[in-house]
Amino acid sequence: MIGGIFMSRRSVRRKNYDHRAFKLAVLVILMGLITYMAYFWVFRISPNLEAVSAIKTKSIVNRIVNETINEKFGNETSAGNLLITETDEEGSIEMVQSNTAAINNLISELLVELQDRYKNGEAGTDIEVPIGSLIGSKILSQSGPTVELTIIPVAVSKIDFITEFESQGINQTKYKVYVVLSTEARVMAPFSMHHIEVESTILVAEAIILGKVPESFVQVPKESILDAV
Repeated sequence: MIGGIFMSRRSVRRKNYDHRAFKLAVLVILMGLITYMAYFWVFRISPNLEAVSAIKTKSIVNRIVNETINEKFGNETSAGNLLITETDEEGSIEMVQSNTAAINNLISELLVELQDRYKNGEAGTDIEVPIGSLIGSKILSQSGPTVELTIIPVAVSKIDFITEFESQGINQTKYKVYVVLSTEARVMAPFSMHHIEVESTILVAEAIILGKVPESFVQVPKESILDAV
């Protein structure tokens, strides 16, 4: 009788031990999975998400700026308004400079228009990104399940302009005016939201100048950008 009771107690203790060991094993596995998922999110998903968001945001901002310029400032972005030239008696161009007042007026009005669009929520865009792009899979980068992102430009933090003169060959010079702006955007993804800032350089006007290349720009390298502010 006593032996039976002793064996029964040993059996109960073994069951309790096995049950605790099972729970401990499950807990260890769960903790391992959570740790791995956190590591995967921080070091794989999050950087890729920020990179994709920056690319998409820059594309959205470029589209909005171009639409705004075409709708509101079509005539103001002509080279005749943004470029001042002086010619000699033979009609050859002696001096070229940007019309700083006209360009500053353009970017001031453009800033107001963009801020209004952002404030009214017109710029919010939903996009679908293949999950392979976020996990770094080359196989699924352009296919497979998708993750929906909502990108909302919220403010223009900085706006300016730069000009570029580029030799196009004998007796030809290309003049370009760019708007450079930094945009703050809110990116909403499943289970997360973060803010990013992107810088965009957008061509707003260009013209081919026929005539002698202005002497002051003859030695300017092709890739140089001259800040006319």
